[in-house]
Amino acid sequence: MQCFNALRSSVFRASFEPAQLQLIHILKRFRRCSPCDTCFFPPEKKPCFDIRNVTIERATTCHSRMIRSFLYTQYWPREPSVVGLWMPINSPYLEVLTDKYSNSGERILAFEKIQRTGERRLIGVTVANRVYPWMVDELEEWAHYTASKPEKHRMYFCAHCLRSPNLFKKYNVDYIYDIEVLGTAAEVTGQGVGTLLLKNALASAEEMRHPLVQLVSCSQYTSKICEKCGMKRVWTMDYSDFVDDAGQRVFFPRRPHHTVGLYVKYFDPKIGGIEPCKPPY
Repeated sequence: MQCFNALRSSVFRASFEPAQLQLIHILKRFRRCSPCDTCFFPPEKKPCFDIRNVTIERATTCHSRMIRSFLYTQYWPREPSVVGLWMPINSPYLEVLTDKYSNSGERILAFEKIQRTGERRLIGVTVANRVYPWMVDELEEWAHYTASKPEKHRMYFCAHCLRSPNLFKKYNVDYIYDIEVLGTAAEVTGQGVGTLLLKNALASAEEMRHPLVQLVSCSQYTSKICEKCGMKRVWTMDYSDFVDDAGQRVFFPRRPHHTVGLYVKYFDPKIGGIEPCKPPY
């Protein structure tokens, strides 16, 4: 105890700010250790995440602000999303896309419940819309009269991904259920949230009797998720093959995202819907 008092008195002889820091370190040495002092996870590892704490919900009108914030903070800045391929983060057309995905379409959200505080945090978003054959010509017409190059490139790219595989004729369907957004938070990447979202989106599409589901995979990670969920790749293209009117390459994504793939899931209408589980009585 006398040694402790001597050390504390010597600390207070110095200036106030360094002495305060030294005192904190000294007190930590002499107090009893607690579990909070032990770092069970190395700094380079991801924080503790449990997929069992994740719940899937359908979005309503009250979730529009939450989805909008998620798109700007988690989805758009990541490579190779729309920002990485087509336009900067301050593009006016990006505002249009954000409003579209935040307020329309069939949106499925993934929430993580934090056990310590009890709050729920949005960690994943899926947005799907119907695509009809006449939309391909409409996209190309809009792109022809658009002055902004990023918007023009995106419209031509979307029209090219719809026209080249020609899924409307191949599967003889009137429309395609297109999953346009499949994104997760950066801190839960590779933890199974994207697979859980896509499985729920496919189950919802089968329940609502959509004949064909497609997802345009712009990244290597999304392609792996599609393969895990049983989707079939029917078309692929290297980013270097997509050029503008002058023959110049348009997209320069980082490795390993060097190709774009089109994955589909076909639900035969002859089979019919799945009967719900009957009660035991």
